[in-house]
Parts: sequence; C-alpha cells; structure tokens
Amino acid sequence: MNPGFSTDKANDVTEAIREEILDEIADLEEYGRQGKRPPLCRGYRIRVNGERHVVYTPSPTGQEILQVANLNPPENYTLRLKVAGQQPRKVGLDEKVDLRHPGVEKFKALPRDQQEG
Repeated sequence: MNPGFSTDKANDVTEAIREEILDEIADLEEYGRQGKRPPLCRGYRIRVNGERHVVYTPSPTGQEILQVANLNPPENYTLRLKVAGQQPRKVGLDEKVDLRHPGVEKFKALPRDQQEG
C-alpha cells in the first residue's frame, strides 16, 4: 500500500471526477440559454444556420461541424460560434470546439466569398 494515499482518498477523488453520462442527445441551445454546462451524453444537438444537426463528440472541429451541416467543401465556408453574452467568434477548420462549455448556443456558416452583414 502506498503510504499517504488511503483507499478513502482514492474513493473521494473518483467521486469528485465522476460525471453522469446521459444516454440521450443534449440540446446545446437550451443549455446555452440557461447558462448551464451540458452533461456528457450520447450526442449534442447543434444549430448551424438555423438548422438542427447532431454531433456525437463533445469536441468536434470546425470542419466536422460544417460537414455535419452538409456544407461542403468545408474550406469554402467561414464558421462562427455564438456563445451566450459574447460576440460571435470565428472557428478555424482544425480548431476544436468544446460543446460542453457553458453558454455555447449556435453556429453561423457563410460562404467565404460572401461578406457578413
């Protein structure tokens, strides 16, 4: 047995890092409006350009989000992320987005040759 590290301490650590994993789809817009962090779950419902899509990873890349939204090729689009209470920000194709971050609401994708208005 490791001196200074008791079984009780190990159980406390395990309990502290344990999260409930839901066997459902979390709607990010709903959690974003409430300012709550979505739980670990089977999938995440996101909104891209007003349409709902489901991703099955809590940290997809900008490219994966565009592909789920059938915006191909992804290189032809600029993706922006809207987080509650913040200005939209650009998301790079290789940049991972933490969908479990509190306040993540929706995405906007524009063709690269179109100017935002």
